Amino acid sequence: MGGLKRRRCGPPLARALLAAWVLGCASDPPPRPPPAPEPPPGAYHVVRPGETVWRLSRRYGVPVEAIVRANGIRDVRAVPTGARLWIPGAAGGPDSPPRLARVPPPASACDAHHEAGLVFAWPVQGKLTSRYGRRGRRRHHDGIDIAAHPRTLVRAAEAGRVIHSGRGLGAYGNVVIVRHPGRWATVYAHNHRNLVRKGASVQKGQVIAEVGRTGNATGPHLHFEVRRGDEPRDPLLCLPRTARG
Repeated sequence: MGGLKRRRCGPPLARALLAAWVLGCASDPPPRPPPAPEPPPGAYHVVRPGETVWRLSRRYGVPVEAIVRANGIRDVRAVPTGARLWIPGAAGGPDSPPRLARVPPPASACDAHHEAGLVFAWPVQGKLTSRYGRRGRRRHHDGIDIAAHPRTLVRAAEAGRVIHSGRGLGAYGNVVIVRHPGRWATVYAHNHRNLVRKGASVQKGQVIAEVGRTGNATGPHLHFEVRRGDEPRDPLLCLPRTARG
């Protein structure tokens, strides 16, 4: 017995068990199958009345493109109430309760100038009618509203690249979004008409839209947001105090 040499079992994994019996290697433990891959993180969400893909993106901190790709959405404007959407990367497993939206940072700093050398300017001349902050228990106003006459010119608050121009973001109506260095972005919503296209480079002060009342707007005004990644910042802390426009 001591002189016998054990035969080595060296076939591919898919045939390892069969080869062990044929070659007399059954005494060796069979190879373990590879562990089953863990399901990707995420959660299902049932669309409620008034919810849009844009709002779900902000709620879960997941890019709109990721939600669209995961669910094969062709038109973000045509997602019906009651649709069951998979939110990739959201905390929890399938059918788990959705996590709350990330809490906006304290309204104590803009830091755009220090982080990216950005100095934002007022995008339009008009009267400040609504400030940034919480409205009631569940609603948070992510920007400021500036009332102005219809078709008043809206200007880019800083230089950057247009990453969205058009509708498709629900209550925002006709909207322009400009991305700036350092993951900063500015949002210009409820426009009567957009004057720039997606992909265009714009300079600070360049005319990009006209004031309107599209989307969920009761009168002509500009809804303006300043964002750092997914997180809204108080625009009044990022804008000069001397002039509103």
